[in-house]
Amino acid sequence: MLQVGRIKAALIRLWAKAQQAVEQNIGAITLLYLLNVFTIVWHHLYLYQGQQLDVLAIYAVFLLAAVTLYSILLGLLPSRPLRRGLLYASLFISALLGALECFSIYNYRALVGAGIITAVLQTNPHEAGEFWQKYVGFTGVFLSAVFALGCVLLWRRVRHWRLSFPSRRLRSRLLPSFLALGAGMGIWLLYSYQSFIVNADLDVSFVRVSRSAQVALSNMRSYEELRTKAATEPEITENRSTVPYVVFILGESTARNRLHLYGYPLDNTPNLDELNRKGELAVFRDVIAPQGATAAVLRELFTFADAENTKDGEGWYKHNNLVDIMGRAGYRTYWLSNQESSGIWGSVSQFFAERSEISRYTQLRESHEESGRLDEELFPLVDEALAQGTGKNFYVLHLMGTHSLYYLRFPYIFTKFTAADVPPPQDELSEDKRTEIAQYENAIFYNDFVVSSLIGKFRDKEALVIYLPDHGEALYEHGSVSGHVEEAPNAEMLEVPLIFWGSPSFRERHPEKWAALQGAVERPYMTDDMIHTLLDILDIRTPEWEAGKSVVNEAFDAGRARIVQGRDYRSLSR
Repeated sequence: MLQVGRIKAALIRLWAKAQQAVEQNIGAITLLYLLNVFTIVWHHLYLYQGQQLDVLAIYAVFLLAAVTLYSILLGLLPSRPLRRGLLYASLFISALLGALECFSIYNYRALVGAGIITAVLQTNPHEAGEFWQKYVGFTGVFLSAVFALGCVLLWRRVRHWRLSFPSRRLRSRLLPSFLALGAGMGIWLLYSYQSFIVNADLDVSFVRVSRSAQVALSNMRSYEELRTKAATEPEITENRSTVPYVVFILGESTARNRLHLYGYPLDNTPNLDELNRKGELAVFRDVIAPQGATAAVLRELFTFADAENTKDGEGWYKHNNLVDIMGRAGYRTYWLSNQESSGIWGSVSQFFAERSEISRYTQLRESHEESGRLDEELFPLVDEALAQGTGKNFYVLHLMGTHSLYYLRFPYIFTKFTAADVPPPQDELSEDKRTEIAQYENAIFYNDFVVSSLIGKFRDKEALVIYLPDHGEALYEHGSVSGHVEEAPNAEMLEVPLIFWGSPSFRERHPEKWAALQGAVERPYMTDDMIHTLLDILDIRTPEWEAGKSVVNEAFDAGRARIVQGRDYRSLSR
């Protein structure tokens, strides 16, 4: 009995200490809770448009109980310096991640995820400088300072808060009842709303960022293993390819609805417009990218990986890829690029470049690089490749296109549009935003010159040229959102132009192929199936090829839902 009494007394003292920890740290609990809950609130209101408020309310109670329990555990630690150190570390990390989440929400309408972390880790000093200019600058520094000062002032105000109860009886019952309620809410979420947990919709910033960092680092490590694990010997079941020049112009960050060719009011695609008037183009009208960032798109664009057979980018490199298949089919493969030769951790584009027989870059983008090179610097590399080429040739020409910073993507002579030229409804935006939009339109105007010039280099050959940007770009169609992001792409980030050009000799020798292209321009399409379409046009077959995924095939499944990150494209914000 004596031993039982001692245990009971110890438990009573422990519980009294737990109650004291809550009463004396109610300010810290409040601040820690607010720093962790506001991103979840924004995410749910933005993603579900207020249709899942019951889940949000249940989670809010559960999270407050969890933060309270965490405070209790800290309070039970025997060392006061350790308690204070862990508390301050928790507040600092929560505030830092909260600031990063605010930055991501403001610029991308998305929370920090693996795509953003990958982009940061893969960047080099020059890209970091461009990112700083476009998204941070002195305004960002000022707002960060304001956020930090606000957190400090709030902490100084709430740190001395104390919780008092009108009676000892209420005090002894309220805390355990609240913790029990929080546990009940957690169980309810687990069994009734499991999909929210599986989709990480309820993760606080620390958990989500940590998990995203693990995914990003895992992907980067996988790139190091690509050379040994990637599929290397594609099986060709049929090869009747006769087109000697196949050119894939891979654009960058170009939104379909920003091109005059697709109906935008500003005359920014005069050369492509002229080619289209002459009947030399097949302009596809309803095409989207499968993702909102370059690396994620390329994983599916050049392989048989797609929305149905690859989850979260895992194992994409185990699928056969277009570069290897074209080489196996007798084509000499080229990767000519005005993008980076490598990032800090490597990149998906570098993987495909290394698979090519010949890969050349306009620059080696390291720490002492220039401020950026124009896409016309690809012209000499293309001329050199054409001078060497015999037999069948497959070229990937990787542009910087209309990637931000937009004013670096065109020479001064191509400055055609100003803020005053921005058409409605965006003519009501601030001058800074209209100036940025005008710079983007000038980048498209220059991109039109680059693409049409590259097409012109193949005019006297039997050539098929494909122009396709990796993804689109948002420019303030939705408030402050500008750019693109992998985590939560909207429609503007996904909608891309897809243009085929056939040289005169190609159209003459392959009228049925050209007719098939012209007849398919209104079909809805997602570019994760581009490999099926191109192999179909070239009469190359592999075991993975599917007629229903080729947009030019009579068996094409036009009713296939275009799924982006588990959501139907038609449901995305516009």
